[in-house]
Parts: sequence; C-alpha cells; structure tokens
Amino acid sequence: MKKLGFTLAEVLITLVIIGVIAAMTVPTLMNNTNAQEFRSALKKAISGANQALTLHYALEGLGAQDYAQASDLVKDVFKKRMNVIDAGTFNTDYKINNKAPVVADTFTTQDGIVFTIVNWDNGASSSETQTGACNSYNTKPCIKAAGPNLWIDVNGEKNPNRVTTQSSHPRDQYQAQIYNQKVVPYDKPTQEVMFDKEVAVGT
Repeated sequence: MKKLGFTLAEVLITLVIIGVIAAMTVPTLMNNTNAQEFRSALKKAISGANQALTLHYALEGLGAQDYAQASDLVKDVFKKRMNVIDAGTFNTDYKINNKAPVVADTFTTQDGIVFTIVNWDNGASSSETQTGACNSYNTKPCIKAAGPNLWIDVNGEKNPNRVTTQSSHPRDQYQAQIYNQKVVPYDKPTQEVMFDKEVAVGT
C-alpha cells in the first residue's frame, strides 16, 4: 500500500516561505501596536493633566496662573491631583528627544508617563488682560516665549525617546501647553495624534 506524504525538501520550502512572510509582516504589526499604544497613552496623559487642573481650580480656586514656579505647580497641583510616584528636579539621565533641557521640573505618574515642564511663566508681571501670559481667560499659555512648555513622554525612560514629528508615525514624546485651567496639544503632529485626524496648518 502506497503512503502519501511530504518530502523533507517540501517541508523546508514551506518553512522558508512562512519565515519570509513572518519577517515581512511582524515588524509592521509591532509598529502598529506601538503606535496605538502611544496614541492611547497621549490621550490619557493630557486628559489626566486637564482633570488635575480642573479639579484643583474647583476645590481651591487656583489655576496655573497662580503659581510663579513650575515646581510649585507640580507640588501643589499635579502631585495632589494625579497618581504621581515621583516629582522633583529634572533627571539628567532622561532625555527629551535625546537632549536634556536647560531647566525643567518633572513628575512621573503611576503608569510610567513622564511630564516635564520647561520655559515657565505665569504672567504675574503682566496685567490681567487677554494679552497677558497665562491669564484667567485661558487665552494664553504659561510660557516665556512661543513654543511648548510641557513635554510628555508616554513610556518614560524607554526608547525611542524621540519627539513625534509625523502623526502617521507616532513616537513616545509629545509637546503640549499649560494654560490657566487646561492642557492642550501644542504642535500639528501632536494634535493629529490626539484627535485622530489631520489638523490644518495654523490651527
């Protein structure tokens, strides 16, 4: 009686084909998984920071404008209103886009997200108008100059530690701005990742 089966050569060829297909598809699947994790973590980070500012204002009547130093904002608002496991001065072993900022205050939440505040200005020296920095109207962020004052690293010290420059390829670091009672994504890539859509230039 004749038995049917596969030869060794046929089995090896099949395994090679499977290996080639896996080598082509697994990196793409991993990248898509990482990208989705980064997107979800960014939304969670900004939502958590917003809730902290809103709750603090509701309970204490104080917004970001009322804190002259970023370290005071971290200590009195974010450390009290978020699940912060570490707060203090900047850890020089950690990098933003693989470069350490000159001056920064940082805090890490229980889920491993690192928030770094730089370029802080509560606008105390300016009059309480809609043109003043960090005013109670929420029309100006708390910054010394144009740009972000909050960096968010959604996976902490883990690589790649790179700023997201294209929403189609999310990385682990994002830019945001702190206003008196809210936190908003700063640049176009961060906005697109946050809201899952393209954002027109200039918005």
